[in-house]
Amino acid sequence: MPKTPPKKRGPGPKKPSGVELPSAQRFAPLAIGLGLGMMILITVTALRRRPAPAPAASVDPATETPAQRTERLARACEAARTMLWTGGAWGAMPLEGFTVRLWLGPKDGKMVTHPVIEAASQKSTLGEDVDVVLAKVKDGSVSVVRNEPQGELEIAFSEGYARAFFELEGRNRFIGLGERIARETNADGAALYAGCSHLGTRDVGAWFRGKDTKKAAAALVYVMGLPGGVRTPQHVPAAKDLATIQAATAPLDDGTILEIVRDDGARTVTTDGVSITFPFSNPVRAAQSSAKLAEKLVLR
Repeated sequence: MPKTPPKKRGPGPKKPSGVELPSAQRFAPLAIGLGLGMMILITVTALRRRPAPAPAASVDPATETPAQRTERLARACEAARTMLWTGGAWGAMPLEGFTVRLWLGPKDGKMVTHPVIEAASQKSTLGEDVDVVLAKVKDGSVSVVRNEPQGELEIAFSEGYARAFFELEGRNRFIGLGERIARETNADGAALYAGCSHLGTRDVGAWFRGKDTKKAAAALVYVMGLPGGVRTPQHVPAAKDLATIQAATAPLDDGTILEIVRDDGARTVTTDGVSITFPFSNPVRAAQSSAKLAEKLVLR
């Protein structure tokens, strides 16, 4: 008998391509993700509603010790200097810790005298006979520093007087006072500048005067010197003494001097002596002009 061929088997059941999860397990990762999302949302909302932390309590000026006050003023002044030399908005900062100095050169080699100088030495304040506006400063201090060998002196204004200097009206009052004393004493040179009380820097140059253009330039270079660096400028004397700078300035053309300082925004008055006044809005221009003049005089 012929053999009956075996029946062909059809394809078996398809093997699953992956493990099929039950319904509950399938949605578990989604539920976990939603739960984590809700927890994050609740945490962020709570943090937003939490009040901002109170700033650290600063030292009360009324109760701080002298050492604490000295440190605070030094920090404030150095911060202002950094803003000043890097082009920041230095005027928006508390300008404290500075000392303003009115420098007066000799007359015929001798130290000048004036009633304002003598009154400052005795009273340590400015009276209404000196200036009616500056006399209103109640927390200012004045002292006189005499350099006998060179015949020079400086009237130093600190505390409230220094703060007044950084206001336009107060600065103009100080310049007017300097003009008056320099003119009446016939000093060989005069200058008004400011720097941090605890440092030897001379950062803010305001006004410089001489009997002529050359001596006004000599006063500028002598007082402001050369900035020792951009970030942390230090006062570097451009020469050993005023006479050396005056001698170096003598051959320089007046027009060259005036061109240099005017390029830095200075206003010059050339009647009854020569005065060079630098802009209030850019206090480091005087140091820049001083460095340029020192280069011309080969004083580096």
